[in-house]
Amino acid sequence: MEAGSLSKKYGERTVVSVDTLSIPEGEVLAILGPNGAGKTTLFRLLALLERPDTGWIKYSGAAVNVHDLAARRRTAAVFQRPLLFQGTVEENVGFGLRFRRLPRKEARIKVHATLELMGVSSLAGADMRTLSGGEMQRVALARALVLEPEILFLDEPTSNLDVHVRRRFREDLRRVVDSLAATVIIITHEHSEALTLARRVAVIQEGSVVQIGTPEEVFTHPHNAFVADFTGAETIWRGSVTSNEEGLCKVRTQAGLLVEAVADLPRGDIVTVAIRPEDVALAPLVTAGEAPTSVRNRWDGIVDSATQAGALVRVAIRLDCDPGTEICYGGEGEVISLITRASAEELAIVPGARVTASVKATAIHILAG
Repeated sequence: MEAGSLSKKYGERTVVSVDTLSIPEGEVLAILGPNGAGKTTLFRLLALLERPDTGWIKYSGAAVNVHDLAARRRTAAVFQRPLLFQGTVEENVGFGLRFRRLPRKEARIKVHATLELMGVSSLAGADMRTLSGGEMQRVALARALVLEPEILFLDEPTSNLDVHVRRRFREDLRRVVDSLAATVIIITHEHSEALTLARRVAVIQEGSVVQIGTPEEVFTHPHNAFVADFTGAETIWRGSVTSNEEGLCKVRTQAGLLVEAVADLPRGDIVTVAIRPEDVALAPLVTAGEAPTSVRNRWDGIVDSATQAGALVRVAIRLDCDPGTEICYGGEGEVISLITRASAEELAIVPGARVTASVKATAIHILAG
């Protein structure tokens, strides 16, 4: 699939503006972005459910549009809220096959094989009104898969499920997606879903694709502050490069903090510093006899808050910085760390405790602009 010069406006607001997008046959691509970024509109354009204002879309090198019924029959879509009908599970899954006038016996074999694949074969005769949310989502996916689409679109496939059901459904969805020969496009705002399911990730910001690559490339080498922030860098600082020696950049932040990172940017450049919370180690403040270490970045401060997040604790540290700095959560003068509950207890990480936060130079992202 390819698309170019694609745009869509609602009133005066441009919700999609994509210069170029290429999705190789058989690829699993996650389109990742926050609510309101234009993900669902892009989904509808690519799936030929809505006409773009400008631009073109091609399937297998051939131009397609909303009026191309043959092209639309090559696709199937599962929406955030399953569009299912009254009746039995079997009747719902077989709905599309009836329109294709498949012989009843052949259709029934396909339906039962797909229900088996989705783990809901025992529900074939069940009334749709008796199903749970997770079961309904499996039926919706089965109804799409039974058509054997060349391109499968999934719009926020797990967002309406509770945590435990979501985890199991996501595991099953990964197994199914990996077994398909189809091209799969997943719309999601969840990092974990993109990491679990996709081979490539496209990050969308205000309707435009700002970075595309493997999950590892996008999450560990973000192109800009938006991508870094959205993919999990909870500490974002601004500053300028004070020196660059053999690929080791030194940056002075607006709060007066000194940062060293592996980057190649010229002296004087205005940059953004992005740090993921899992890369920030904490230790009780040592005032004398400090042991040498290879960690290049060490900042002292006071614990502002420590919030439990399951087995982990998210710690906000207000750092010792220039007087007059306006401190804000995850912004100038503060760093966010994610540590285990056991570590928090052993190190006595509580509000008011003095600590040292340290980060390796290789773990810090320095972004131009």
